[in-house]
Amino acid sequence: MALAEFPGEMAGMIGQTFTALFTLPEKLVEIGGVAFSDAERDPEGPIGMVGVGRVAGEIVSTEQLEVVEKAQVGLSLLGSLNLFLFAFNMVPLLPLDGGHIAVALYEGARRRINLARGRGIIGPFDTARLLPLTYVVVGVLLCMTALLLYVDIVKPVILFG
Repeated sequence: MALAEFPGEMAGMIGQTFTALFTLPEKLVEIGGVAFSDAERDPEGPIGMVGVGRVAGEIVSTEQLEVVEKAQVGLSLLGSLNLFLFAFNMVPLLPLDGGHIAVALYEGARRRINLARGRGIIGPFDTARLLPLTYVVVGVLLCMTALLLYVDIVKPVILFG
């Protein structure tokens, strides 16, 4: 790829990342259907930790790509994985970083409104009140991880086969 093509490729990768993030719940439902049926797995669908390792190993071991192409595809995989993890971590739900940012923004807005109304400085927001929601989010993340782990082992994504 030429250096001049990099900004366009990066913009495309960012667009794909946010598309993947917004369609993740729908894709997980599809993966759940694939996990417990005879349906074929979509190679464009989400993969878990085991799947990423398996795909990386498949890229390295294939005879269909030259060494430079293997490096490019491997670095692209690594970059897209990091970009998705960043975007996922910015979802405004506790315990993710986006949740902590949302609480901090809420607390700052709340303090400014109270100061503007002449009520003075107020104490910090009690984040412990959000613990039930945090527990639900952690439970969903654990279920998602278990589902992807199971599907990656039972019905792995095969790129060059």
